[in-house]
Amino acid sequence: MNKPRIVVCDDEMLIRLWLTEHLADADMRTEEAADGATLLAALRREPADLVLLDLRLPDGSGMDFLKQVKELDPTVPVIMMTAYGEVETAVAAVRAGAHHFLEKPIVLAELILLIQQALEARQLRADAERYRDGCRWQFADVTLVGRSAALRRIADLITRVAAKGSTVNVLVRGESGTGKGLIARAIHARGPRRQQPFMSVNCTSLPDQLVESELFGHEAGAYTDAREMKRGLVEIAHRGTIFLDEIGDMPKPMQAKLLHFLETHEFRRVGGTRNMEVDVHVLTATNRDLEDAVAKGEFREDLFYRLNVLPVTIPPLRERPEDIAPLAAHFVDTLCRELGQPPREIAPDALDALEHYAWPGNARELENVLERVLLLEDDTMVRLDHLPPEFQGLAPQQGRSFVLPAAGFNLEEIEREFIAQALDRAAGNKTQAARLLGLSRDTLRYRLEKYGIHN
Repeated sequence: MNKPRIVVCDDEMLIRLWLTEHLADADMRTEEAADGATLLAALRREPADLVLLDLRLPDGSGMDFLKQVKELDPTVPVIMMTAYGEVETAVAAVRAGAHHFLEKPIVLAELILLIQQALEARQLRADAERYRDGCRWQFADVTLVGRSAALRRIADLITRVAAKGSTVNVLVRGESGTGKGLIARAIHARGPRRQQPFMSVNCTSLPDQLVESELFGHEAGAYTDAREMKRGLVEIAHRGTIFLDEIGDMPKPMQAKLLHFLETHEFRRVGGTRNMEVDVHVLTATNRDLEDAVAKGEFREDLFYRLNVLPVTIPPLRERPEDIAPLAAHFVDTLCRELGQPPREIAPDALDALEHYAWPGNARELENVLERVLLLEDDTMVRLDHLPPEFQGLAPQQGRSFVLPAAGFNLEEIEREFIAQALDRAAGNKTQAARLLGLSRDTLRYRLEKYGIHN
């Protein structure tokens, strides 16, 4: 097994010697640098797994060299060291990309733990990048993320519909927060109308008397306060796509007018006398049981069949837990960029808790939870104790799940078999296998060497 390479940059020779000696005892390969220029030269010569960087150097500020280190290798973790530590400086260093900040005199046990955590986080990040590549579909500027069979079928359907240039009416069904609007945007983004307008309207958010005006527009003087002519979204979306979200909440009188429009592609502005014709692709979505609404007389049966030509159903997140990990990673990546924060990974126990939560608000709730953590916590990782109270205790705990047989058993054989099964289930991914076994990645490496298991 290759030893991790640590570059120690400090202008005090005794500190460098003390650190390199103890890091070597901890099975790490080290190189010394007395100033920032030597550090950069060492990194150009051979990439490092981690950098220990003093804040004050003879040839400049450690903060400036931190920036240059990150330009050379954005993935390398950097732990800053100083005898002049201040809270403001620590926060600035972390925001600039440092993994952590240590004050001198350095406590060796704390440093070793930080290095191990940083190396593990880097490996998690590398594994996650490979993992993410197989869990996303890109439709122009729209990204679908997940690895469930249901999401794969939806992505395949979007691709096939777009390839045929179809303008078939699509009804996207699913609970609130599952991403129905995202699916609609993906259909538009992949189709032949992607360069044309995409207009979206939520039927729930509009008062009944304004739905018709919002969709079809109105003429000046059509009603009180209608002082000017207004084009409706249907007209604006000509040659493009119109998405009617929560179609199940559309008022009953408006349902008849929508049905007429779908059959003829013609409409009149409110207060108008002239029929107008447009060419639009109509996509709709609902979280309601429309069959039940039809049975109760709340939704027109003929309109339902007209809209439901191509149904797309998004299962709730609790029914596709395999999508939680890639979705969470995607949200953290996106939010970190939007918030101007360094990239973060999700600690294994935090991910376990996310995967065992029921998610009544689906993907939208998952995104909101992670955004709250990123806003409130200044850390290099999303950890279990950062999550709200309802997530505490959800991660599987080590317990007495097995009873020792009276005749006993060979522990090493059992351990070897469980490790092999975990590697098979994780498709060879050691980080995921370690999480399945409740081990750290370093401990799993030790066991693999011990039993001669080669993956």
